[in-house]
Formats: sequence, C-alpha cells, structure tokens
Amino acid sequence: MKIQSLTKLMNVLMLCMILLALTFPDAWLSVDEANSNFLKYDVSEVFVGELKHTIQIINPWQNVVAGGKLVVPLLKNQTGRHYVVLQNFSAKGDQFSGPTYLSDGFGNVYFCWEGITIFPGNNFTVELDYLVLSFSVKYPVDANLAGDYDVNSKVYRLYTQPEELIQSDNPKIAETAQKVVGKEKNPHERALLIYNFVTKHLEYEIQDRERGALWALENGKGDCSEYSYLFVALCRAVGIPARIQAGFAFHHDNEVLEDGHMWAEYYLENYGWIPVDAAWGMFSSIDHKHLSSIQSVPEVMSYANFLFGGAGSKPLENKQTIWLRRVSTIRFSDSQFADKIMAAVQKTRLAEFTIFLGRFLGVKFTLPSEVKNVEQKILTNKICIQMAVDSWGEKPTVAVYNAVRALEGAEDALKDAWMLTAKVFTLYIAMALLLVLIFLALLKRVSKKPLEAQAI
Repeated sequence: MKIQSLTKLMNVLMLCMILLALTFPDAWLSVDEANSNFLKYDVSEVFVGELKHTIQIINPWQNVVAGGKLVVPLLKNQTGRHYVVLQNFSAKGDQFSGPTYLSDGFGNVYFCWEGITIFPGNNFTVELDYLVLSFSVKYPVDANLAGDYDVNSKVYRLYTQPEELIQSDNPKIAETAQKVVGKEKNPHERALLIYNFVTKHLEYEIQDRERGALWALENGKGDCSEYSYLFVALCRAVGIPARIQAGFAFHHDNEVLEDGHMWAEYYLENYGWIPVDAAWGMFSSIDHKHLSSIQSVPEVMSYANFLFGGAGSKPLENKQTIWLRRVSTIRFSDSQFADKIMAAVQKTRLAEFTIFLGRFLGVKFTLPSEVKNVEQKILTNKICIQMAVDSWGEKPTVAVYNAVRALEGAEDALKDAWMLTAKVFTLYIAMALLLVLIFLALLKRVSKKPLEAQAI
C-alpha cells in the first residue's frame, strides 16, 4: 500500500511539473508606458553581406541606337532596417556620359547615364556593388501606445492623399475600407484588419504591368505591386498614413534575382513607419533580405529598378540580375559597429532562449523575482540595440557606444539567465534524488516486515 501511495505521489509531482511547463504568460517582456524610450521594434537577426546589381541594355537591331538615357535608383539608408554603402560602380558601352547624381524631395537618389550609343549587337552594362548591413525586425506594437495623428503634419497630409495607382479617393475603395475597419478606431488595429482583408481578397498572379489598387480590388488578383497598392489605398481611405517601398527582396541568402519587389509601410505616432509585405505574409515585420531603393512618391521615375528611354522608337532588350550573398569578413569602414551589434543581437537571443528553457523548467514559479530581473535586463538591452540601430546613420559615435552597451548588457543577461536555469535544474535534481532516497527507504522498510513476521 505504501509503495502504491508513493507511486501516486510521484505521479502528482510529474503532473505538476508538466502544468508548470505548459504555463507561459502571453507577454513576458512588458513595456513601461512611462518610459518614452520604449521598445518599438525587436531585432532578431543581423546580416552582413554584399549586393551586386547588374543592368544590361542590349541592341538587337542592325542599326546604331543613339541618345539613350538610363536612370537607376540607388539603395539607400532612409530606413533603420538596413544600411548600405555603394562600394563601387562601373559602366561599359560604346559611347555614354555620366553618371550624374539626381535626387528628389522624398529622399530617393539616382544615378543617370545619358548620351548612350549602342552599336548593333552590342550592349550597355552598368554594375553597382554595395556593402549591406541589414536587420530582421518585428514591431511588438502596443495599440494603446500609438498616439493620435497630427492631421496638420506633413506626413499625415502627404500620405493620406491619393496618387497614381493608389486611388484612395475612389468611392469603391473608400466604401470597402470603411466596411473593413467597421467601428474600430485604433489605427494599428485598423491596419491589421486591412492587411487581413488584402491577403484574403487577392490571389497572387504575376502581372505584365502595374495595375493599381482599384484594379486589384475589382479583379481580386495581382502580384506584389497590387498587394501593396491596395493596402496603401485602403489605409489612406480611412486616415492612416501609408506609402510604398520598392527595391529588392530575397527568399534566402546567396540568391540571384531578375526582378524587383514592392511592399508597403503604414505610419503610427510614437512608432514611425512600420513595414508590411502582404504578398509575403508579413505584418509589422520585415526580414533582413528586403532592401529598399524607392519610397514614397518617386519624382524622377516610376516605381521600378531602372528606366531606359530616349533611344528611338524601336524597343531594346534589357536584362538585370541582383545578387546577394552573406560574407564572413566585415568590410565596413566602421566595422566595430557591425561586429558589436551582431554579437549583441546573438547573445540577447540566446539569453531569451535560456530564459525560455528556464520557464519550461518552472523557474518563473521557483525564482520569480530573479526571473523578472533578467527579463527587465533583456528588455533594456533590446531598447539599447534599437537605439544603436537608429543612430548609426547620423550619429555613428553614439551608435557604437550603444552597441557596446548592448553587448555588455547581453553578456550580463545571458550569464544571469544561465545561472537561473542552472539553479532550477539543480533543484529538480535534488528533488529527484530525495524522492529516490525516500523510495529506497520505504522499499527497505517494506522488505523487512515479512522477515520480522517469519521470525515471530
């Protein structure tokens, strides 16, 4: 009977451990609303690599083509999610001049080659080589922290207006947008409702040209352009500032593309511009393989990776390749920042995993105050990483300082997380040994009783 009772006790203890393992709070890194420097986005991965963009304009005809003009938007650092350095560029052809540097009022920058002459069967080739430091990020948006829009601000006035292919003032789009958001007032929740509608309403189908938001709504299909146009148009129709991002997006590292990609962003007060790639199923997040060259309204050219024209009526052939690869050796002039921020992110993620492992072992219930302390360190460290990423473009010294702080904080949090996990693991080993000793003692006691009875 006593052995059966001990078995029941062990079963109860095992059940308790399983319940502890399955008990996870929904959010274990809270944001202090009183702290204005809160976590806006969480960096999960850092990529260091190279990108090569090659464009060929080919003359298949038997006559000389002259007077051509090639405009190429450059990858730029308008977003904190990636930084690029144009390391080298070259142009090869029969006759040409340039490049000249162009820019517009929205921060888009371009190279322009003019006077391009291409002899029969020849081509004009441009190569652009970039160094890339990019980040995979996710915005853990707290809808309550999204402030009210300043309807008189430049951002609000510009990015709630219709534009070509984004017909946010069209009655059909306006009516659809109102139906989608219903009575919801919070802009973040409204954007999520619109995203869900777009992903369900559209079926992915490659188009031979830009169709626009209205066409996508009426036909229920489109490629990345139509997904983006429709999301932006619906957002603008209900007063959410939104805009286009165009450039390149890779499914994996070390990939070669022949076409560009388009996605979108919506704006939240206190958060800034938040990425959305409806065609790829990304809301309030983006990976390190999305690299932007055009945002907002392109004034020099349309949303495209390049534009060639002015060379007569006969169409020329063109070909582009975009090649991305990860590198092990960091070649940035300020390699200290890239080194430190990469190590800080990696160790912060490891500290998170270690705490997750500790939670599985029940550390939240055995050492609650120590767990809370480590979680706060991890949160503080994520904010420090965010500050470093945000400041590198304009204040590199401040960025390096924050990257060093983030790395030191990550190492401290990782050490504490391992100590907590080791403590609770040791506690369970001690409990298991104690149970074994109790079991052996009871077994010994039970085995003696028949001998005592026989002696009597």
